[in-house]
Amino acid sequence: MKPKISTILLSGLTAGILDIITAIVVYAGVLNLTTTQKILQSIAAGALGKNAFSGGWFTAFAGLVFHFLIATIFAAIYLLVFRCYTSIFKNKWVAGFLYGIVVWAIMNLGVLPLVANKTFVFELKYFLISITIIIVMVGIPISIITDKRENLHTK
Repeated sequence: MKPKISTILLSGLTAGILDIITAIVVYAGVLNLTTTQKILQSIAAGALGKNAFSGGWFTAFAGLVFHFLIATIFAAIYLLVFRCYTSIFKNKWVAGFLYGIVVWAIMNLGVLPLVANKTFVFELKYFLISITIIIVMVGIPISIITDKRENLHTK
């Protein structure tokens, strides 16, 4: 069965929207740790380096584009790889939960240390916040949308 590009785009766009809105609300709004612009610029900094922080809203917009590209890549990976394991993960909720953990691990233990030269520092509060956001706003939506459109799971 050939994967549908529309499924990848829809699940990537949905996960990207849910994730970035939640990150902005939590980190810039509730916790008041940063600003929307800095969140987006930090995403752009992965590709553009530290200059992203001096580029204003232009580099913030670039960060938003990169964010959606990353979310879409994770949606494609889910569709292409996880469908091979539907006999193990028959429940789309469990599959989405587990995929959220995988996405969190890839981003926080792999991508960010390599691209942003940011070593992972474990702080329970921020770990729980970040992994919950990724599971609920990325892993589960990708799994549900993919399941509905591609009939990957039976439950």
